[in-house]
Amino acid sequence: MRSGHWRTDKSAQAIAQKGDSGLALPKRDRAVYKILATLGVIAEKTSPGEASTETGYEFEAQIGLLLPLEEYWQDRKELKAQIQGASVLWTCFANAEFGFRGKTLFGQLTRIEMQPEGAGLYLAKGLQLARASVAIRDRTVVVLMFGHRNLSILTFEKGSTPQEMNSTSQGPGFVEYLKQCATELPAISPDDPALLEAVLGGHETFRIPGRREPLALAKACGYAREFYLDRVNQFLVEWLPSADVDVIVGGGAAYFIQAELTQFFEQRGLTPQITWADSLRQEMTDVLRGESGTAEPDLITSVRWADVYGLFKAFMYNGTPAKTR
Repeated sequence: MRSGHWRTDKSAQAIAQKGDSGLALPKRDRAVYKILATLGVIAEKTSPGEASTETGYEFEAQIGLLLPLEEYWQDRKELKAQIQGASVLWTCFANAEFGFRGKTLFGQLTRIEMQPEGAGLYLAKGLQLARASVAIRDRTVVVLMFGHRNLSILTFEKGSTPQEMNSTSQGPGFVEYLKQCATELPAISPDDPALLEAVLGGHETFRIPGRREPLALAKACGYAREFYLDRVNQFLVEWLPSADVDVIVGGGAAYFIQAELTQFFEQRGLTPQITWADSLRQEMTDVLRGESGTAEPDLITSVRWADVYGLFKAFMYNGTPAKTR
């Protein structure tokens, strides 16, 4: 990929990216690169014949972004400025060009909206309530995001955006489970993809290349689960409001401990007020069914998409962007 003022040596760029998953990095660090790549793919797949030439495409773009809560508070203005004004992206939309897979793309950025992760689920809930003639701004809604890196709670108090006094992303992520599990297994890194796959697959044992005897994974997972649940429980007791609130549960890690979370909510009389992110699964499946060759998403995939899908619904429903504070 290139732009009028952006040239990089491919090998140098590959070395800089180091081929890692990026889970340990703030999402802002690669946001511009990912936006450029996404625009390229979408333009390539959706540009009609009349909007294309032999060498490229012309298009307009509207961008909606979900950022981790801390990054939303601290970095959204800077990131928005980078997207709108920095040479990496803005020159692409001004009078310059950027290339993708051998094609030149000419684009115009007409709208950008940033929200914290979890806001998409909140906005989807708002649209659902609106169909019942209920205004979400008359309610207090708490969104719990059980992520890999952290557990976040976002409190939308009568329509206001999450504030530091009632919201945080300092809760235990699923990585804490993996770290605890790894302490019971010799020479295993909590970042090992094979460990995550084995844990999610419910494997009884875990094999290390070069080691004859398999490790007892189930026992290690038992300790790790108890540790993780204890930390999650402490976090929820501290941060979950005791007043009458609606609670939305999102993030793939929530479904790994769904039974325990359900019991937690039942004990606190919150069950009637709980909405799980997979409630959007059927709707997303129906939308995707119209796309040729698109497979139905599994549970965890659909849960991971739900937040983005909620933002998309609100994004398309509202002709103007929601106010970002």
